[in-house]
Amino acid sequence: MRKLLLGFAALASLLAAGPPAAAQEPPPDRIEVVYHPDSMFWSIEDGGTGRFRTSEREDYTFSVTREDYRRIARLMRPYREEGLRCDDPDYLGSNGYLVFREDGVENRRPHEGLCYTDAARAAGRSLSRAYYAMEEMGEARHVPPPLPVLPDPDRLTFTSLYWGRTVQEWSIPRGGEGRWSQADGRSEVFAVSEAEFDRLRELFRPYEGVPFECERVIADGPYGTVTWSQEGHEDQQLRWDAGCVTGDAADVFRRWDEAEAMLKELRDR
Repeated sequence: MRKLLLGFAALASLLAAGPPAAAQEPPPDRIEVVYHPDSMFWSIEDGGTGRFRTSEREDYTFSVTREDYRRIARLMRPYREEGLRCDDPDYLGSNGYLVFREDGVENRRPHEGLCYTDAARAAGRSLSRAYYAMEEMGEARHVPPPLPVLPDPDRLTFTSLYWGRTVQEWSIPRGGEGRWSQADGRSEVFAVSEAEFDRLRELFRPYEGVPFECERVIADGPYGTVTWSQEGHEDQQLRWDAGCVTGDAADVFRRWDEAEAMLKELRDR
């Protein structure tokens, strides 16, 4: 009887303790390709998140499936053991590398990408295919985070540029002295009322806090910015490019033309 009571007590103790704690799952498998640390790289996590960055403007974070990961992993398989090496004796080196994480274990491999021999180009073809597949996913799936909207902007700046050179700029306060200037050094000042400022702001109100995205198809053309400013806040900008023909391009350009006509009227009255 005593043994039976001890057996019941042991069973009750196990039931009260619950099932044994599950072993901690390792992090998901991951592949990272680095060309320049922190500035040019891409990465993909098995059934998680992908990232593709080549510049501040082209920096995409997006969701990926397990099948997406397997597709990229197949392309990257030739580099798991030895990485991508250069056969040029005069190769100057680079700071790129590859990272493969599997079952929680990370292995870093060389990425000697700035190598232009025939053998190196042939060896890097699969890596190039992975690069363009990641770029395509990033462009298709990236959802830009919302931009902050300034509650009460007190200045609007309209800037036109061409090949990095400011062609003309309008700086308009909410009541006070506006200023127009252009590339040849000419400039003029003129009065702007609060109501006139509000009319200009109303033109671009639909784009406050909204990034302008488009497919640029004409490379050689003007571009520029609309900038909202408010003391104590970071500026907010809408970037436009005359080479864009998709998305909101036509609507932005129409509003820009209306704003420019209003500004010239204010300056020349």
